[in-house]
Amino acid sequence: MARRKLSDVTHPDLTLVDSHWLSYGLDPQPPMRLKILYVTFDEVAKSGPSSFQVASVCDRLGITYPMVNHYFGGRDGLVAEAASMVYLRHIDALWRAVEGAPRNPADRLKAWMLADIKETSAIGGWGAILNYPLSAREVSRLLAEKFGALMSRGFELNWARLGQLVKDVRNDSVTEVSFTLDNYPRSETLADPDVEAYAPTIAWATYGVSTFLAGRHLASAGIPEVAARTPALVLRHVDLLIDMITRDRKN
Repeated sequence: MARRKLSDVTHPDLTLVDSHWLSYGLDPQPPMRLKILYVTFDEVAKSGPSSFQVASVCDRLGITYPMVNHYFGGRDGLVAEAASMVYLRHIDALWRAVEGAPRNPADRLKAWMLADIKETSAIGGWGAILNYPLSAREVSRLLAEKFGALMSRGFELNWARLGQLVKDVRNDSVTEVSFTLDNYPRSETLADPDVEAYAPTIAWATYGVSTFLAGRHLASAGIPEVAARTPALVLRHVDLLIDMITRDRKN
């Protein structure tokens, strides 16, 4: 394959136009390094880490494999960096959902939970890497080595935000939250008894539904009654969790 000119923004995959790239950020023509990462988002989400082929990314963008080596050191380096970005984008999506919800504590917490369920399904095959490290050992090693500290901060940021949502439901209030990766109340969140009492239950119970839906639970997949009732059951599950917090709300 001939080397592409830097001014060439066309690609063999004709869907990779300005509007496509704008779904990932504000730049209608991001640098090629970012384009490789964004296309990798799609490919791993669809195929999972074990079936992912860098050749598919290269073919869609019209680039050669050495460019992937140049930017990321190879397939596993590419997947590791993309995984860290997918995780942080997931956390941002949860908070955007909260900010778009009605300004009452129950609806804001409900928005976080429903967004977590929806976004976990959307990331598809990335869930194997983020939740089951043994599914891609070398990728997981690189992810921990190069991006582990960043992802830990992302987790703590998400936890601080969830903790505040839980406290707001407990206190029947809405708190203005401006936490960022570089500014969140880590110590206060970890020491707060309300957060410790309720946030793990909210997070784990939401994760269970997310995994059930994202994995397309095989044993129940062929039962139409389950599929028909699942949306209503999810909403009831979320409401019961919020009710658990409000039953002994502080006066």
